[in-house]
Amino acid sequence: MEGTSRTLPYTIRFVGLLGSHSLGINPKFMDTAVALGRELLRRKIKLAYGGGSVGLQGAVASTVFTNGGLVRAFIVLPGGVDTMEGLFTLISWASEGLHNRRIGLLNIDGYFNNLLKFLDDAVRQNFMASSQRKLFISSFSVDELLDKLEFAKAFPGPGVSYDEFVNPGRLDLELHL
Repeated sequence: MEGTSRTLPYTIRFVGLLGSHSLGINPKFMDTAVALGRELLRRKIKLAYGGGSVGLQGAVASTVFTNGGLVRAFIVLPGGVDTMEGLFTLISWASEGLHNRRIGLLNIDGYFNNLLKFLDDAVRQNFMASSQRKLFISSFSVDELLDKLEFAKAFPGPGVSYDEFVNPGRLDLELHL
């Protein structure tokens, strides 16, 4: 796991994918989608998605398929109304207690910045529980997003944060009685 000073066991076996059926105009979207497919394959994480063979979703799936991976299972890539509908369905299901899984937003070129601000404001205005907001994990890089999702799976309760885990020098290891 590049970029981390400590390693985690690979605890995620399946990931669901939400993403656009379009490639968008920013070439970083396609490049990052292909990188996500390669990293899922490297980590032996199986993929479930809507079955599309085009756009960003198709780029991830075809990368996993052409390199020997199995597609079965849902990370959120930039997308339009259909992608947001799927994302907000996941949020709604979480609020109804139907799942408590983390939702990883691959924030390519800051695509989800405004959405994250909206969610933070919904918590501040008491329209969304902070526990629901904590289901969202975002990163600008594939490796870090998957690391954060692995961390959340390995350490689901309160305690040490991902940043403290990967930067142990910042931890206060003194015993305070």
